[in-house]
Amino acid sequence: MPASLTTVKKFFPKVKSITDSRKNIKIEVTKGDANSKAVKQHDACAFAVACKRALHLDGTIISRTVAYLIKGDKAIRYKLPLSVEKEIVSFDRGSEFAIGEYHLEAVPKSNRLGTRSDRVQLIKNRLNSEKRFRHITTNIRTVLGGKRPEDE
Repeated sequence: MPASLTTVKKFFPKVKSITDSRKNIKIEVTKGDANSKAVKQHDACAFAVACKRALHLDGTIISRTVAYLIKGDKAIRYKLPLSVEKEIVSFDRGSEFAIGEYHLEAVPKSNRLGTRSDRVQLIKNRLNSEKRFRHITTNIRTVLGGKRPEDE
C-alpha cells in the first residue's frame, strides 16, 4: 500500500484509492470558513472547511504542501501553492486565515503517484563543504505521516 494511502486512511479509513489532480481549482475562503478555530488540525482548519463546503466533499486533509479531497472512497491529491502554505502557518500560530480566493494546483507530472521514487540524484562531490542549514518551521500542524522534530 502506498504511503500516501496509509496516511489518508488514518483520517478516513473507508478510502480505497488516491489519484493526482490534473487541473487547478479555485477555492474561496469566506468569513464563515475563517471563523474555524481548529488550529493545527489537518481536517478541520479554515481552508479544510472552505474546500469541504465549496466542493461538497465528505472530508479533507490539508497539510502545509498537499491537500487530499475526499469523496466517498476516493481521494484526490492537490499541491498547495505558497500563498496557502503561508496562510496555514499563520492560522496555526493563532492568526486569522485571510478570506479570499485561493487555488489548489494540479500535481506536476514529476511528482505524481507511481513515478519512480528510487531515482538517484547526482550531486557534485563537495569536498570540505559545510552541511546545509535547514530551517524547520515550528508551532504548526504535524507533517502528514511523520513526526515533528520536537517530538523526536
